[in-house]
Amino acid sequence: MMKLYHTSAAIIEKPDIYYGRRNADFGGGFYLSDSHEFAAKWAGENTPHVNHYTLDLTGLSVREFTRDGAWFDYIANNRAGNRDNYADADVIIGPIASDTLYDTYGIIFSGLLSDTDALRLLKVGDAYTQINIKSEKAAAQLHWEGAETLIAAQIATARETVKAEESAFRTLFEETLKSLSNYEEIEQILG
Repeated sequence: MMKLYHTSAAIIEKPDIYYGRRNADFGGGFYLSDSHEFAAKWAGENTPHVNHYTLDLTGLSVREFTRDGAWFDYIANNRAGNRDNYADADVIIGPIASDTLYDTYGIIFSGLLSDTDALRLLKVGDAYTQINIKSEKAAAQLHWEGAETLIAAQIATARETVKAEESAFRTLFEETLKSLSNYEEIEQILG
């Protein structure tokens, strides 16, 4: 059993796997985190609920990614709106792309970078895991355990943590960006 979390404006006892965007990192589905701390950090005034779930993976088709070329290719394919290469998987597990969490100037998938450099930039920062429930079968094995509503002080603390993490990320991202062979060209385009 996996313990999972989803931050939302609502308490979600029965997730809708068809609600989300199809061009998200791992395609359409219901996204969760395996970290309560991570989920709580993304709470806000309009999204104060952290829903708690357990997922039984028994009998499910699960595709797991690490921060490698296959992961990069899958994300790029889905974001481009192409056919989901793992549409038959029940669950996809893998890292969250850093540009999903923080502003990276749109550069990673801009076409200005080689795939190697784009992957290098996507790997900047901490690795957080996302779990995408893609099928009705998997949704049936995702059990809601309850939800907590974060108070304003908890949300404020979480927002400060995210700001500090984003500042550290920005510094590391810019250092990595400057080390790329075509940085001067990128800098001219970004202005």
